[in-house]
Amino acid sequence: MEQINFRVTVAEKKVFDMLAQAKGISTAELAKQAVLKDISQDRVDLAFDLLKQGKAGRKQAWFVSGLDGRAFLAEWTRRGAAETIPDETIDRELDDILKIDLKKYMRKKPEP
Repeated sequence: MEQINFRVTVAEKKVFDMLAQAKGISTAELAKQAVLKDISQDRVDLAFDLLKQGKAGRKQAWFVSGLDGRAFLAEWTRRGAAETIPDETIDRELDDILKIDLKKYMRKKPEP
């Protein structure tokens, strides 16, 4: 786990404490929820920007977005997203695939 700290005035802290108490959660949890809610759309936009630029794959973009699987796929469809994979990555993966010896994965014919 990591930690993010920020300063607030005494009056702001009292408001945070009262809101947190009313919700039955800690002040830190209240602040965390508020920040995550505030940046939720920015996260989605960032995820799809990274995907479009080829700086993140589908799984990384999904994580950055903060969306659940169904919502991420719906957003993917809505935006007409496509995963950008650099040519050298495709070539390297193709080379790796062609090196696989498929014979060791095949079933052996039963002997009569």
